[in-house]
Amino acid sequence: MPKEKKYHKRKISANRMILADYNAVASSMPKVYGLIEVDITDSLAKIEEIKEKQNYKVSMTAFTAKCLGITCQVNRPLNTFRKGRKLIVFDEVDVSVIIEITTKTGKKVPYNYVIRNADKKSVRTITDEIRSYQDKVIAEREQLSRGQTKYTSLYTLLPRFFRKWVIRKMITNPYRLKKLAGTVGLTSMGMFIRGQGGWLIPFRDKTLNVSTGGIKNHLVLLDGKVEERQLLCTAFMVNHDIIDGAPGARFISHVSELLGATTYLDDLDKI
Repeated sequence: MPKEKKYHKRKISANRMILADYNAVASSMPKVYGLIEVDITDSLAKIEEIKEKQNYKVSMTAFTAKCLGITCQVNRPLNTFRKGRKLIVFDEVDVSVIIEITTKTGKKVPYNYVIRNADKKSVRTITDEIRSYQDKVIAEREQLSRGQTKYTSLYTLLPRFFRKWVIRKMITNPYRLKKLAGTVGLTSMGMFIRGQGGWLIPFRDKTLNVSTGGIKNHLVLLDGKVEERQLLCTAFMVNHDIIDGAPGARFISHVSELLGATTYLDDLDKI
């Protein structure tokens, strides 16, 4: 008698195949990492105050995207891409964020949404924009194809070396990449790992990718007094072919300062 089969087989989806190929190509891109802890105690307190007084829940992802938009507009090399022997400097800062949406079958899937001109939008506008997409219900095949289901099906029939060539052509073409996935990447995992520290290091597909991980409580000495502060574990991934160490450090310092302040939270409509 054959042994009982304690597993089952499923066909890999076209979306999962595209993601696997994308990650394989992105993992080979040149990159350097920076891991820091950003003090966001004041900004978190302000977000909680807004929730209590205005009954409005500010998206931390939206706030982070706004801060990235402002700093990348000031630090233009972070919004720059290489194409052959030329550097393409984009005027618009388009921040791609991963949001979780629901398919028609009730399955929750990650969805790459691009916030166009993030530096020119208020935190409220970006928050509402993200919320509106989180409420959408899509067919699972639309997760990556954006409705181009015919091409998705054809893609799965191609040999792997050719699929990776297609992905590489997309990632290394600044204009196409901007259209499909923005100019700056932001991944936020803090909402899933509350109450503990930890960094998330995704693949880099742009000149700048940022990921926010867990928020941990830490005792620090301020003005001779011990205070409990909330630190956001943040990872920065940059293309060292374009960004030197000093400009990269100045950018990290600038965005950390904005994340720790309430400048764009005191007035949610501030641009």
